[in-house]
Amino acid sequence: MNRLLLLLRVEFRFFRTAPVVHLIAVLQPTLMFLLMSVIMVVPTFDIRVVEPSTDAEQDLLAAMDDVGSPIGPDYINTILVDSPEPGHRQVIEVIDQGGKSTAVQRFGYIDSNLVKNLRNRLTASLLVMWNRDLGGAAIQITERPWLPADISYTVYFGMAMIPLAAYLAAAMIGGYLMAGEFEHGTILSFRICPSSPYLHLSAKLLRLLITSMAAAGILYICLGLLTGMWSSSPLAIFLSILPLAFIGACIGLIAGMLTRSALPSFLAALASAFAFWLVGSGFGLAAGFSDLFEKISRLIPNTAVVEMMFPYYYDGRQVAAYPLGAKIQLAAYSLALLAAAILVYKRKVIKPQR
Repeated sequence: MNRLLLLLRVEFRFFRTAPVVHLIAVLQPTLMFLLMSVIMVVPTFDIRVVEPSTDAEQDLLAAMDDVGSPIGPDYINTILVDSPEPGHRQVIEVIDQGGKSTAVQRFGYIDSNLVKNLRNRLTASLLVMWNRDLGGAAIQITERPWLPADISYTVYFGMAMIPLAAYLAAAMIGGYLMAGEFEHGTILSFRICPSSPYLHLSAKLLRLLITSMAAAGILYICLGLLTGMWSSSPLAIFLSILPLAFIGACIGLIAGMLTRSALPSFLAALASAFAFWLVGSGFGLAAGFSDLFEKISRLIPNTAVVEMMFPYYYDGRQVAAYPLGAKIQLAAYSLALLAAAILVYKRKVIKPQR
């Protein structure tokens, strides 16, 4: 045990050999989340409307006020303006067109996603106005809240990035430093050291797990401070991402031993981390996309981790189709990659083949 702790201290000292890589691996997901949260879609849209002077304009404002959310902020936040000129924004003006009052939305610039969403809100407002005229024959729009409170998409986005932070830190640092052992010739010390070579591998894995948990913890804290939403069980969150961090550590070490070059191992860790994140429910639960995408996403460990974390942010709601199956899948991936790491370690480090 004392020897393992000594080796662990040595592993942490390797930070001095690659401080930039460590900072990138540990802080990049958090910085990315903070930047993305600034431009994310929010449930409430500010819509500028020319100050009403007619009954039709008052009806439009009343219709927008009626389009609300049963569990959160209203969908539309109307801002009254004096001029119909849009500038760099969008402004709605009610004009007389062919003897009919018509709402015209003027755009100061074109952003397809923003235009689409504002049109959807305007359409919802018009439906409310039609309902008033149609009476009993009106179209009824009923919302059935799934959760007792509205939770912004920023919470899901940040939650799904926590596994990315854990994986990236373990895979990138592990691959880069392992490859550096070959590049600098220090790998020879593993072969002549009297202690068990597998003790060195254990120390590396343990060090990478601790580092990855730190990276995930930084993002977890930033998510809570930014949104005010904290998981109901932080311990459960970190236990959920622990297998993924272990998988990342094994993949990083394997990449470093196979490539024996820092740059390819660095890129392999970066590419695999973002591929896992994108396909593994990074932008939404896999079940919300196509059947084909869901089937592919089920093969990615991130999906299982996100589904395990979901109840602790979303009022205990279970979204995993097979919760036990997800845990078994993560355990199988971890054991398989551990076996692969030991095999590669044996062939490339302990008894290198010529």
